[in-house]
Amino acid sequence: MKLKSSILAILLLVTVGSLFAQSTSSKEIVYLKNGSIIKGTIIEWIPNESITIQANDNIFVFKISDIDRVKRDLNSSNLENPQPKAKVKPSIYESNISLGYGLESGKYGLNVFCFNWVYGKNLNANHYVGIGTGIRHFEEINMTMVPLLLDWRYRINQNEISPFVRLSSGYSLNVSNGIDNSGFLIDPRIGMDFKLKNSNLSVDIGYQTQQVAFFVILDPFNPTYIAKVYRFSEALKFSVGLSF
Repeated sequence: MKLKSSILAILLLVTVGSLFAQSTSSKEIVYLKNGSIIKGTIIEWIPNESITIQANDNIFVFKISDIDRVKRDLNSSNLENPQPKAKVKPSIYESNISLGYGLESGKYGLNVFCFNWVYGKNLNANHYVGIGTGIRHFEEINMTMVPLLLDWRYRINQNEISPFVRLSSGYSLNVSNGIDNSGFLIDPRIGMDFKLKNSNLSVDIGYQTQQVAFFVILDPFNPTYIAKVYRFSEALKFSVGLSF
């Protein structure tokens, strides 16, 4: 039994000596006779007595008689210095189309169907600016407006799922009952981007306000006596978009 322990001690001495000669910060694998496996750095070896190994923030001490063998982890260099995943850089120029629907909100709220098309440039990994147009159709009053938009987006990161904030604003031309009944549009929203193979799918929620011309009857006894007033029609809007 002593001879076996002495031979094991010599083998461990040669192995550990070789490991320390190569690198004091390398990873070793200790195989115990009970089947357990410990990966770490050997920080102390006492011949015929024990081995001390540090694994992450834990330190283990094992008797020589409990150890079956010790070997070098050949992948330790990769474990010590993992290569960061290369982030996918966004295209310089990007088109975005989106469909949405707004639910009336506030005193002058109207339900609205929304379509946007925006073309712009990624200034860097986070900021995007573009110009675009679209359609705003208010079904309750059968009115269609075509907005001219300036669009800005801030994407939090370039991960597979990325939160963003976005603001579209501009002027909407009334193509149903007179260009003179046009008005300003403000469309802020927040959402999430989901990376696809060659594009991004986005979902967002926002609170759109569109300036609309309302015709008000001033005299209930004389329906022809009306006046035009401009009010902001508000809507809680949900959208789904695709960027490519």
